[in-house]
Formats: sequence, C-alpha cells, structure tokens
Amino acid sequence: MKMNRLFLILTVAIATAFTSCKKDDDIVNPEPTIDFKGGANYTSSDVTINTGDEILVGFNAAYNQETGEELTNFKLVLTSNNVPQTFMDSTLKNKTFSTDMRISFSQTGTARLEATITDKAGRTDAVSFNITVEEAGVKVVKHTNVELGSWNDAIGSFYGAKENLIFTVPQALDNQAKVDFIFYKGVTNMNTITAPDDASLSTIPSFRIDEWTTKNQTRFVMTSMTAAEFDAIGDYYMFTEFEGNSGESKVINLEDGEVVQFRTQAGAYGLIKVVNFYSRGDLGVMDVIIME
Repeated sequence: MKMNRLFLILTVAIATAFTSCKKDDDIVNPEPTIDFKGGANYTSSDVTINTGDEILVGFNAAYNQETGEELTNFKLVLTSNNVPQTFMDSTLKNKTFSTDMRISFSQTGTARLEATITDKAGRTDAVSFNITVEEAGVKVVKHTNVELGSWNDAIGSFYGAKENLIFTVPQALDNQAKVDFIFYKGVTNMNTITAPDDASLSTIPSFRIDEWTTKNQTRFVMTSMTAAEFDAIGDYYMFTEFEGNSGESKVINLEDGEVVQFRTQAGAYGLIKVVNFYSRGDLGVMDVIIME
C-alpha cells in the first residue's frame, strides 16, 4: 500500500513537470513583433510623393514574451529596380527597440521600404510599404525661338501659347479665343507683351483690337529667374500660382534675358524668356514654356 502511494506521487509529479514545461515549438506565434509608428507626421502605408520630398518613418519592435528570446538585429532596406539599399543594420541585445528615420528621394521611380526584426533564435518579423516618386510640378512643353513682329511688321504679333501659333492681324481677328498675348514696341513702354484685354491695344489702330469680341485675360508677373535657369527646365516645372486679380495685363520695358511668368484665361501657367528684342523694334524672339 505504501509502494502504491509512492508510485502515485511520482506519476503526478512527472505529469505535472511535463504539462508545465512548454516548448517553443508549441507556441503558435513565436516570432518577435515589429510595427510602424503611427501619427500625422509618420508614413506607414503605400504613398506617392514628389522628387525632393522627405518622409518620416518610425518602428517599434518587441521580443516574444513566451519564448523570451531577445532581439538581436534590426534591418531597414529600400529596394528599387531590384537593387537593395540598406539604410540601417543594427546589432541588438534588447527586449524592445524603437527608431525613427527621415528619408528623401531625388529621383523618380518606385521603391519598397522593408524593416525586419530578428531575435536570438533567428525568428523574424517584417513590415513594408511601397513608395512611388513622381517628378515635382506639372508636365510642360517648351517652344524655342518664337518670333513675333511688332505693330508695323508683317510677321504676326499675336501668339497662342497652348498650340504654339502665331497670327497676323487678319488671322487673329478670326482666332480671337486662341490668342494669349501680343508683342509690340511702344514709344513710352518700349518692348511690351500684353494680354488681349489690355486697354493699351486700343491705341494701335492697325491691330483692329476694337473689332474683337473675345479678349482673353492673360496675366503676367515678372520673375527673378535667370535665362540659364529657364533653359535648365526639363519636362516638369513647379509654377508659383497667382490667383484672382493678381498679375498684370501687360509687362513693359522688357530686356533680353528676362523671364516673365503668365497665366492664361483658361488657367494654364507658362514662362516667357526674352531671347532677343532687337533695337529696331519691329521683331522679337522669345522662348515659351507652358503647361501641357
């Protein structure tokens, strides 16, 4: 009877030992965890940005309390065109880990940002999102060596920027809605670019502007842009917008190398670079950039 009691105690002790010892293999999710930091300033999901933009990413990681395995490595990799770039590869010996990083993008394309946390047992967890980088600004087209005549020249003085069209006086009368600006050399204001609705045009009878029923309200502002900066503009450009009554109906006393920004009545922004406004006054050459 005493022996049977001893066997029962031993059996219970062994059974208790086996049921209280839990192997890692029995844990449903033995991996460590990593998550993005949230909040208004953080990026944590797929995003589209412009070149030159910067994003803030943050990560919180923790060991698995059931396995007790500490964190040993954090790795942050950006992959673009199948080429990985490692931003951070840190050796750890912690139960928790937290970090922030700012990343800027200078080129267009798509990329995937992935952060991986590893514990002492080699188990991992990862989070990621996709980044699409687009060119800043809007698509533009550039027209070079646009040649306009003044009020006494046979070359057309009237210009439609969107279609890159030059009109003579009779042609402009038949295409009023397409004319965005007019070039002439005045006695007082010299080299002038003006909107069709500017009152000064009525002082030039040969333009026949008083016969027009449609006079587009193009508006202009002078810029500090240099000719070299204008020439460097590629397929995209970020225009400085001006609304309402801001802007002038004409720009006067223009000189070679100056750059003027304009907005058509339809809302298309553009730039005019003075290439050569000849001293004789009846001819002007300019380059024009306008939203596509």
